Amino acid sequence: MMIRFFRPTVAKLLFAAPWLAYIVLRAAQGWVSDLQEALAALWPVLPYYCLGCVLVAYSQRSDRIAPGRGMAALIVAAIAVDQVAKGGVGLLLAEDQRVPLVEGWLHLTNIHNTAQSWVAPIWYKPLHAAQAVLVLPLSVLIYRYYISSRRRSLWADLTLLSMFTVYAAYLCDTLLRGYTLDFLLIPGIVASDFKDLFVPICIASALAELLSSEHGELLAWRGWQTERESASRLVKGFVSFAAKDLRSWWPFSDRERDS
Repeated sequence: MMIRFFRPTVAKLLFAAPWLAYIVLRAAQGWVSDLQEALAALWPVLPYYCLGCVLVAYSQRSDRIAPGRGMAALIVAAIAVDQVAKGGVGLLLAEDQRVPLVEGWLHLTNIHNTAQSWVAPIWYKPLHAAQAVLVLPLSVLIYRYYISSRRRSLWADLTLLSMFTVYAAYLCDTLLRGYTLDFLLIPGIVASDFKDLFVPICIASALAELLSSEHGELLAWRGWQTERESASRLVKGFVSFAAKDLRSWWPFSDRERDS
């Protein structure tokens, strides 16, 4: 039973892949200089892979991450954990102070990340904020369109949950502090906050959904003409759905306005 649970599959490996790709990038930039740093950089692969095992097993039993308004509650809880943790660290630690949790592997710290990104330069910050404002409503509309036109899926739920958490927490950082307080440090590799942990989950969940057997036709190349027609239908379908969905959110219906 345990062997089957941990047996590698594409979906499980997807949850380890984003972190591995990031470490390869850091190594190419010269940030990994010895065996100790390499081991410290690679240990998060294990918890991400184990998370993938849990989620794959759960996806075989349920097509939702939580019923009803449960997903909204999970998003709010994740953002609250991120902000409360930052508030606590800001009170307990001085800027740039480090407290080893596991010496050389994981430290608690208080780093003010003014660029608010692992890789983007600081001049990108205003564009990142504008991107977040656009992504938050669009992600909800795309999710609602997807589950109404395609299928309901645990992977679709996880993609929305993680993406919304990342961008909403980013906006909270921008409005409350003007910077991101990174408090989890792998020495010599990266400093991050709680919301950053959702980035690999978002990427892995989106890829797991795209690679699912239900979407085999999406990955098959059918020629330029067919692909253009398919893309056009997709855009028109989404725009039509979004217009109807946004009207349904409006508090005053046509009937109420007429009266």
